[in-house]
Amino acid sequence: MDSLEKLLDDAGTEEKIEIFCELSETYWQRSYDTSLLMSIHAYTLALNIDNKELIAKSLNMTGNAYYLMGDFTKSMDHYLQALAIREELGDSNSIASSYNNIGAVYVQMKDHQKALYYLKKAKIIFEALQDEVHLFSIMNNIGALYKENAKYDTAYQYLTEAYEIAQRTQDEDNASIALTNLGETSLSMGLLEQSLDYQNRALEISRKLGNKAMMATIYTNLGKTYLETRNYQQAFNAFHESLGLSEEVNSLPDLRENYHYLSEYYDIQGDYEQALHYYRLYASTKDSINSQEAMIRIKEMESISQAQTLQQEIALLRKDNEISNLKATRLKNTIFFLAAVSLMIILVFVVYYQKNRLKRETTRLLEEKNKQLEKANLKLQNSEKHLKELNSTKDKFFSIIGHDLRNPLNALLGFSELISGNSRDYTSEEIQRYSKIINEAAKNIHLLIENLLEWSRSQSGNIDYNPEQTELMPMVREIFKVFEIHADKKGVTLVSEIPQDIVVTADRNLLSTILRNLINNAVKFTPNGGQVRIFCEQNDSEITISIEDTGIGMSEKQLDNLFRLDSNVTMPGTSEEKGTGLGLILCKEFVDMHNGKIWAFSKPKEGSTFSFTLPLKAR
Repeated sequence: MDSLEKLLDDAGTEEKIEIFCELSETYWQRSYDTSLLMSIHAYTLALNIDNKELIAKSLNMTGNAYYLMGDFTKSMDHYLQALAIREELGDSNSIASSYNNIGAVYVQMKDHQKALYYLKKAKIIFEALQDEVHLFSIMNNIGALYKENAKYDTAYQYLTEAYEIAQRTQDEDNASIALTNLGETSLSMGLLEQSLDYQNRALEISRKLGNKAMMATIYTNLGKTYLETRNYQQAFNAFHESLGLSEEVNSLPDLRENYHYLSEYYDIQGDYEQALHYYRLYASTKDSINSQEAMIRIKEMESISQAQTLQQEIALLRKDNEISNLKATRLKNTIFFLAAVSLMIILVFVVYYQKNRLKRETTRLLEEKNKQLEKANLKLQNSEKHLKELNSTKDKFFSIIGHDLRNPLNALLGFSELISGNSRDYTSEEIQRYSKIINEAAKNIHLLIENLLEWSRSQSGNIDYNPEQTELMPMVREIFKVFEIHADKKGVTLVSEIPQDIVVTADRNLLSTILRNLINNAVKFTPNGGQVRIFCEQNDSEITISIEDTGIGMSEKQLDNLFRLDSNVTMPGTSEEKGTGLGLILCKEFVDMHNGKIWAFSKPKEGSTFSFTLPLKAR
């Protein structure tokens, strides 16, 4: 069991589901609550990846846990859901397994006709598949059904065949189950010595396997047998052992039986106070188990109440119909009177309308003229605003071309001239250092030109928005490679905390531009020994991606002027790197195209965090 739990850390999603299902089955022997929890974990993961086969399997395991806990209503619900999916998939083996489980629940619910119907359907399929492992379960359940019907000879025959299958398949768990049921059947037939023999053999196997749930059932059966032989002390010891185990594994049916027989034991001993105590416990658990019968009764009462309400509504409708007929006669007379009055009112209205029509027409013409003037004024205002924006755009372009493009070009030309003209005068280390400077300058020019082109396309409306399912982690890894040299040179650590399985709906080119500019800024403003970290958070409707640095930070005034074309918030980096502020403008426009939001949080000397959101589904 421990080895299975260790495998979960490195397992993929489908493998985790299989491990949780296997753990659920393993915990049948120790804790029904933990078994249920494992199956629910498996079901949740299976739903996330929409794997129908694994959804059905985890539903079946959840039904098994509820069955063992004695909650047959929930058990049946999960078995039926699993069967519906398996019938859709057409898996004969799994369908037969579901038939067997449903039949077992009907045995416990005392609906023996339906139980036998489902068990025989499962038996036909497993016999055709020559599946002895599942045939054991069928024979065992049919034997239990005939035992419930007091057909002990037939039950004994099926249970004996089940035990023989368990021996052939060398399955000790199944052998213990078959021996336990043979012991119960022998007890019902009055064969007490034979019953004790079967139960003790089953107990020996279950104790060796550490199957506490099975041991609880066996001790209960031993206690019942000892009561029949009037060996009261051994009966008490057996019930006491079973009670502790039943509480440990949370087996409600075994608890109920122990309470019942302990009440009977104390009654025989004359200790009526203890007898009453255990009978009350028995009654409370019986109420829990039989809560389904109460629900059926409630539904019957609701149906009766609804029928009575319907009858009352019919009677009321009949009375309403009679009243409506009386009202119709009176209404007819009223209509004639109102028609005459209405005719007079219409005549007055026509005269009034003709008199005021000219006035209304004049007012309408004046309103149209006013609207035309308002539209013209608004158009002038928009034109003025557009001219201001164009002027701001022009100034921004001149600033970029006149200053920020010139600096890296000067570096590129200067150092390349040094190397090309006098390369023999420099050591290899100096040439390598100058080459790195040239490379950095070229990268800055490339990023600047790329941003200018992207911005130009966005201003002219020529950027296409093509959202698709995009894995985030590989994209971050590629962008980190671009900035590795610059980051290493500054002693800045790049850290990605993006999970492997995060998929976003976004335009790959636009998203790459957003991440590239934000990571570039973070590296630029982070000093030696600092860190740039990218991480994300996800909810039901969107994902938030954040780039956090330990850099120089910004003031509130600088934060307020971010993402605006009409303000100049550019600052030199920690290594005097130059910037235009155009990258953040592009980021905002591209995030807006995804129907997302972008914002920043920063404090001077404490670093900055830039965050933006993307919707989980394309607009």
